[in-house]
Amino acid sequence: MLASSVWRGTSQGWFIGGLVVGGTATATLIAALGSLPRAVLPDAVVAGAVVVLLGLVLLHELGALHLRLPQNARQVPERIVEAGPRFGALQFGLEMGTEMRTYLTSAAPYALLALVALVAGPVEFLVAGAGFGGGRALMTLARNGHPQPPEWDRLLAEHDVVLRRCLVLLVVALAAVLVWIRLIR
Repeated sequence: MLASSVWRGTSQGWFIGGLVVGGTATATLIAALGSLPRAVLPDAVVAGAVVVLLGLVLLHELGALHLRLPQNARQVPERIVEAGPRFGALQFGLEMGTEMRTYLTSAAPYALLALVALVAGPVEFLVAGAGFGGGRALMTLARNGHPQPPEWDRLLAEHDVVLRRCLVLLVVALAAVLVWIRLIR
């Protein structure tokens, strides 16, 4: 997938732009929807919901609990590649950034989703959305910048579980700080 023509040359910039814009748009929508329960529920209930959701994500990533995570598991259709290096890359970046077309290998996006919906303020949800898209962009840049992309793929597969667990632990730690600052303190 990352080796397709969508990712080469100047199309990589269009793809990355789509990722960041898509992530930011999704975070904005999720924050807007999350403002409804925040407006009517006490902070303690919201904090409890975040703790429960983050606990489920953490248990899933540590292998103590298996959750079937919702995802739109579709690959790049030929029509996107055929749309040209700019439009096709931008469209696919937007779809991946919004989570409308992707495989999820980690539950970390669901932890981020809970934070954006129930805790994040305006600056935080914008940073979270752009950071989600930027994080996905880093994967593309790292692979494309490696002198031997198949070796990069092998190393990623070899260290996948540890990387995913570290990422989720980082998100959960950040969440704990945010919940403390916004809801408990």
